[in-house]
Amino acid sequence: MHPRSPASRAMIAPCFVLLFSLYSFAQAPPSIQFFMPDGSLPARELRFNLRTEDGRVETFYTDSRGRFLITRSQGLTPNAGYIITVESDGRSYDTTTTTFRFYNNFIYHITVFLRPLEAEKAKAAGVVDLAELDLQAPQPARELYESAMEALKVGKVDEAIGSLEKAIKLYPRYFRALNDLSVIHMKLNRLDDAAHALEQAISIAPRVYYARLNLAIVKTRQSKYKEAITMLEKLQKENPSLSQIRVRLADALIADNRLDDAEGHLRVALADDNLERDSAGNAHYLLGLLFNRKQRYSDAVKELESAGKMLPHSPRIHLQLGAALMQMNKLEEAERQLLSAYRIAGAEMGAAQFLLGELYFMEKKYENAMRAFEQYLADVPKAPNAAQVQALVQKIKAALDQK
Repeated sequence: MHPRSPASRAMIAPCFVLLFSLYSFAQAPPSIQFFMPDGSLPARELRFNLRTEDGRVETFYTDSRGRFLITRSQGLTPNAGYIITVESDGRSYDTTTTTFRFYNNFIYHITVFLRPLEAEKAKAAGVVDLAELDLQAPQPARELYESAMEALKVGKVDEAIGSLEKAIKLYPRYFRALNDLSVIHMKLNRLDDAAHALEQAISIAPRVYYARLNLAIVKTRQSKYKEAITMLEKLQKENPSLSQIRVRLADALIADNRLDDAEGHLRVALADDNLERDSAGNAHYLLGLLFNRKQRYSDAVKELESAGKMLPHSPRIHLQLGAALMQMNKLEEAERQLLSAYRIAGAEMGAAQFLLGELYFMEKKYENAMRAFEQYLADVPKAPNAAQVQALVQKIKAALDQK
């Protein structure tokens, strides 16, 4: 193996700062999440009937937290309509019926708010019945919502956003529309718009945890780490059994350089046998990122390989794994991982091209190094080390021209 040159050693530090500031947003499989009338999670499994457009009725059970994953193995297909019915338990919620269409483009979570018993509703005048709020939406608002979903189905995202915004203007308490609008904005990285929609949703139902969780994720992505940490710590205390909150809290803590605190939360989350696969994969990824920050590269490789088994198409996992392998001088393996990261995400993973340039430079493959560095500059023109990289490219060109 060839030792690093002074120039490459000087460059790698600022790039690793860039790499380790990245965070992962794993896409969970589509799911249905049931909530109690007060917005809390169920304390046990729920039984519900699911009726398809062709009249077929099947009975399913949620997990112990009211979640049900939509999978093709159970005969549930995208771009189809369904009717959910949950029979009253006679104690804490009334019979609830809701309809939805399962789209495979942007909306990944269907929420069902169980209706309060009439007697309970009378006792607690302040109870927010989100199921009833949706039912109270005027017909024009509902039609706009359905129009938005149809637009998403064919990839007309701006049209969908416009329809949702019109629906919310007609009916400001349209929680479902606000939530779906925020999800779309988050996917498009329109973070201010996402935060605005989430804040409106939270004002309607402050006890519904997932809107607050999404707002904390937005705050993290906006680099408002302390705000995100405060929100997530409160959420975690209110919902100690939800390990996915710990994973998101660890993400914000790593960004705020509180690595030991983050590691503790990730360890607890990964010890939870009920942690869903996507969240577990993200937890392993974050541990790997954390160990890269601590220069514990063999530990990082172990965690990132575990993450890759759970989330094989995550470019950030390949990127971080490639970075760790480089530090261990496993250059051939590192190259494969970095190429995979760039193949999956292209310019979004421009940092992979920087590391490939560094790798090829170490191997004295100078033409390859120059091409990789040039691609990095094209992909990340505002990178903090852009001037350094440009200077090195010019030196490589000059050296090659003298041959």
